[in-house]
Amino acid sequence: MEIRRIQISDVPDSLALWDRVYSEGAFLAKGPPPEAKVLRVIETVVKEKIPNFVATDGSKIIGTVEVFPGTMCGETFDGADRRGHLGIQIDSLHRGKGIGHELMLIAIEDSKRYGFESIELYVYQSNLPAIRLYEKLGFKVTCYEDSVTLPAGIETRAQGMTLSLVQTD
Repeated sequence: MEIRRIQISDVPDSLALWDRVYSEGAFLAKGPPPEAKVLRVIETVVKEKIPNFVATDGSKIIGTVEVFPGTMCGETFDGADRRGHLGIQIDSLHRGKGIGHELMLIAIEDSKRYGFESIELYVYQSNLPAIRLYEKLGFKVTCYEDSVTLPAGIETRAQGMTLSLVQTD
């Protein structure tokens, strides 16, 4: 396995992974956006070295992690550019092997380099392995969303979690 920065040429395979994870019906409420939109975003990511990485097994993408500035996610308040929003997808055949942990560690370190003061994510409460990983890495629960029914029929709700990257003495 190799972990590296995402490249524009990775977009089709990254979207295919996102679609496979969405198709499981238990982890994502919606599928990937249109490829043209993702290409435009990844062009900015590559140019500005925004923390986005892929894990590969040979030529196949088996995991992705992305941390986008709040301003790329529609936030307009002062400081939104210093708050990262994280998403991660791992191929079902490769879960439980530490790939998510490695991707998260790299994303967290690179988020510090990028200048983020915190990283936020949302995870469904039914996704216990992911919650355990985030807690192990220091993420704290900050909020709860309303109940939803995922495509697989699982009733759950999302919880927001935040990791502060600012050292406090």
